[in-house]
Amino acid sequence: MKNKQLTQIGTLNSLMMGDYDAVITVKELLDKGDIGIGTYEGLDGEAIFLDGVAYNSRADGTTSIMNPTDKVPFGTVAKFDESVKENQISFNDIDDLKLELEKKLPSKNFFYMIKIEGSFNVRIRSCYKQEKPYEPLYKVAKDQREYDFNEDGYVIGVYCPNYVQGMNLPGWHIHFLSKDYKHGGHILKLKSNNASYKINELDSWNVILPHTNGFENWDLTQDLKEKTKEVEGSSKK
Repeated sequence: MKNKQLTQIGTLNSLMMGDYDAVITVKELLDKGDIGIGTYEGLDGEAIFLDGVAYNSRADGTTSIMNPTDKVPFGTVAKFDESVKENQISFNDIDDLKLELEKKLPSKNFFYMIKIEGSFNVRIRSCYKQEKPYEPLYKVAKDQREYDFNEDGYVIGVYCPNYVQGMNLPGWHIHFLSKDYKHGGHILKLKSNNASYKINELDSWNVILPHTNGFENWDLTQDLKEKTKEVEGSSKK
């Protein structure tokens, strides 16, 4: 049986500490997968990879297609198998969605990629591109911009097992992209009725470690779990 692989560039702890430099291009990452999420060099917006196209949802509310030569400091992608069974799901908030999806996983010790399509009531966020010297993400995120939408679109998410703490985010990490590709970002709140979804189980994890000054020299063993929770779910509204 051929392994279904999740490819990751960078680590969560290095991103949390402010390593926004990048060594891999959009093209190089998309050669390894056609769906996923992440961010761009300098923490320039929220990355949504869908159908082999790299979208960037920025803090000014705009979403655009990135160039193949643009770079990614942190991201996860996989080659999505559309032939898997499609299911339906309704949920009133993002925690409800995550809980329901976890119940449907055959094992919480593998990785998963999910694509949900439907009509969503969603609140998303993004941060402005940073300039050097970079501040840690848990500080930068306090200046995030948030937007509310009620429209059709896609929810793209990655599930990581608990044992990857520090390397990536345990549990679900999900981004939104509108069907017209004009809006998107990291999801803070989410509601939908009778949305359709497909899940791919991924039993291989390929991590590409960056040769950046921060990654090579920082102590990446710090426990940033609580700071990460604040960044992932915080909303100023």
